[in-house]
Amino acid sequence: MRFTRRTLRTAAVATGTIAALALPAAAAFADDQPAPAPSPDSQSQDQDQGQGQGQSQDQGQGQGDQGPVVGRVFLQSYRLADGSVARVYLTTPTDYQAEIWAGGTLLDTLRTSGQPAYGQNNGLHVVLQPDGTVSSWMDQVPTPKPDPKPTPKPKPAPQPKPKPAVLPKAKLADGTVATFAKTAKNGPRVEVTAVNGKRLATVDPRHLTVRHHGWTYKLAVQPGRNHYRFVVIDTPRKGGNSWVYDLNGKLVAKYHAQKH
Repeated sequence: MRFTRRTLRTAAVATGTIAALALPAAAAFADDQPAPAPSPDSQSQDQDQGQGQGQSQDQGQGQGDQGPVVGRVFLQSYRLADGSVARVYLTTPTDYQAEIWAGGTLLDTLRTSGQPAYGQNNGLHVVLQPDGTVSSWMDQVPTPKPDPKPTPKPKPAPQPKPKPAVLPKAKLADGTVATFAKTAKNGPRVEVTAVNGKRLATVDPRHLTVRHHGWTYKLAVQPGRNHYRFVVIDTPRKGGNSWVYDLNGKLVAKYHAQKH
């Protein structure tokens, strides 16, 4: 078949008209079709980009003025003096951060910048050194000492009553009793008493001779200072015999009168 130029022009116009009419329908279909699923490679790339952006943003906010960001890296934990925990992180190549935790509560955060960082809480002292090490100690609270119990004063020992001096005694020839006190205050003294204790006579340096019922009691001075003898002489009717005693009550001599 032979086509003329007019015929070709007419066919071209008709073909363009048909294509123009068919385009809207094709576009509407395309809109109704579900979007094609992304390939695994594209998903991984998008996730990496999102995580990288999130990490950079978090690290930038946490770093503040800490210098170049290298990411906060956990190093180790330290048990502090009061039982709490310090968690140490590396924030820059030369800076460290320590979080002080107690029972799930963040008490404080220490940051170094070339110098030690100090903190304290309820008597706990914490130091974060520039090399990332942590030391701690507690305030020294003096242990209260119990009040000393007063020492009871010892009761004074009862003083025994002085026993009266036992003076020597001697039974005389007339039945009486002589008691000798050779160290009396005013010199030696001899007391003559009846058997029932009744005092009958007393001889001393002021009363050297005393008579009673015919008997004579005499304190005789002997040679030497304060040297005495006690002499008892019976009645002349009995012959005048005599007995001599020392001041310890010992009979030292006895004389019998000569009868005419």
